[in-house]
Amino acid sequence: MVDVNGPRVPLTVHLPADLVEELLVLAKEQKVPVDEVVMEACLEYYEPYHWERAYKEWRREHPNEPRQQFGIDGDEIGPAASGGSPA
Repeated sequence: MVDVNGPRVPLTVHLPADLVEELLVLAKEQKVPVDEVVMEACLEYYEPYHWERAYKEWRREHPNEPRQQFGIDGDEIGPAASGGSPA
């Protein structure tokens, strides 16, 4: 998991000028630094991939655990724990 309070390092990215303007406006409206707006947007994009990797690793480490939910990777892995059929 990403430590949002960890040390910060600079990163140069090239974004469309219109997007940069919108990010600056949003940061001003929210009264936060633009770095925070960009970090939140990146985390929203990153987190599902992180959880998918963590889940797959957990499955490799616990191959005998019952599969009772849909897999994060989109593979059906069995009925829900309640015994009902998956939606």
